[in-house]
Amino acid sequence: MDIIIGFIVIIAIYLWVLFMDRFFKSCSHYAYIQFLKGTGLEIRVFQFTWTTTAFNKVLLKWGNNHSKFLNIWFNLGLCASLILLPVSIYLILVAFFQNFSSNANEENIIQPVVPGVNLPASEMGYYSLTLLISSVLHELGHALAAVQEDVNVINVGANVIFILPIAYVNINSDKLFSLNPWKRLKILCAGVWHNLLVAFLAYLLYITLPYIFSPFFDVGDGIIVSRIHEKSPILGGRGLNIGDKLTKINDCEIEDENSWYKCLSTIKTNKPAFCIEADVIHNLDESVHLKNVGNGVVSCCNSDNHGKLCFEYLDSKDSILELPPYACLPGRTVIEVSTNFCSADPHWCPKDTFCFRPVLVNNTNLFRIKRVGRNDVIYIGLMSDLWRTVVVSSYIPKYSFLGYAIPDVTTKFLGYVVMFSMGLAIVNILPCLFMDGQHIINTLFHIVFSNHLRTTHIKVFSALVTACFTFVLAIHCVIIIWTKISY
Repeated sequence: MDIIIGFIVIIAIYLWVLFMDRFFKSCSHYAYIQFLKGTGLEIRVFQFTWTTTAFNKVLLKWGNNHSKFLNIWFNLGLCASLILLPVSIYLILVAFFQNFSSNANEENIIQPVVPGVNLPASEMGYYSLTLLISSVLHELGHALAAVQEDVNVINVGANVIFILPIAYVNINSDKLFSLNPWKRLKILCAGVWHNLLVAFLAYLLYITLPYIFSPFFDVGDGIIVSRIHEKSPILGGRGLNIGDKLTKINDCEIEDENSWYKCLSTIKTNKPAFCIEADVIHNLDESVHLKNVGNGVVSCCNSDNHGKLCFEYLDSKDSILELPPYACLPGRTVIEVSTNFCSADPHWCPKDTFCFRPVLVNNTNLFRIKRVGRNDVIYIGLMSDLWRTVVVSSYIPKYSFLGYAIPDVTTKFLGYVVMFSMGLAIVNILPCLFMDGQHIINTLFHIVFSNHLRTTHIKVFSALVTACFTFVLAIHCVIIIWTKISY
């Protein structure tokens, strides 16, 4: 609800600013028009555009003062980008065909980032900041490489689309395309090079954070609940509370935040089963005749048996059936006295115990969450109840006065920097419309085929390749987004 209110406020501000902009322009308000011209600001529907030449001299000075270093720097960038090009093409083709393969339900290796669809809308601030940093450093690469090759920078600026900022640089395109093809490639690949470096450096810092924070926080020995949504069905009572230290969920060990989400994904596809003694089954079973409750699911409990669950006996294929195929048992009691999990196939249990799995409906699941110093939490509900309403931290404070904010914010921010910078590098190098790869592939074709084909044929060939990969990328993004929305 807070996110929706935030979006409504932002939309209201945009509409008010747009109305005032149109009002002042319709009145030919001189001071306002001069203000827009002086600042380079332009207001559109849900978009601000800012353009300036204030940084031209600074860029020119940097380029001239460090010309030897920049020449080596961007030559390295050219080599790195040309290595990344076939890798990116391979990745997008694998990702595209994965949508139509038997493992289409698995996480795709390349996904479009859509806040509120496959990333939490509550973290829009991280997206905006990391996108701004990644795009500024990307465009800085183009600008410095252009200056180093005596291609003048016309202006720089930024677009803010809703709340997502994107930097840009305008350089003299006529002079750019009159350069030697290899020099032109250095300029075109400079942005991708900078994104690769930013992603690499951010990743190095990301993996060293546990060591940096180790004097104050324990890392790798479980997670701590840092926040729970106030309307979460697992909050309070016998459920989770802020400050709970979690070490295990079902039969999956929790070491850090990443393993927590991996465990949830595993449980989603691998329903839990429990090793239960025969005496427990015989003494507590209150099963009735099986009833079909729809979608191939059966129930063996009366509807008024609250707290009871229908368990299915997972007998080994070659064994003799020693117990009834279904048993109606008190869920919490049975799970608490169970000795082991037997979710994996084959369903192995210690001697004199038998493997039973609760029969659950409507995509619900059963979770047994082990806490340090407190009773286990046993919860039957949707996976999303844990995924979306419980926020955890890998950093467990060693001292009571320490909070979770600093390590969590730093970790999340660096993670987004890696993701956005690497994503921009991989996508920008692809031969697609509006990407650097469109001009990179065209320049490469001129280098390779200039002695064998006419210029018009090279342009047609380049345009066909660009159109094909643009189609592949667009269809892939549509499929991924549609799958995420309809899931």
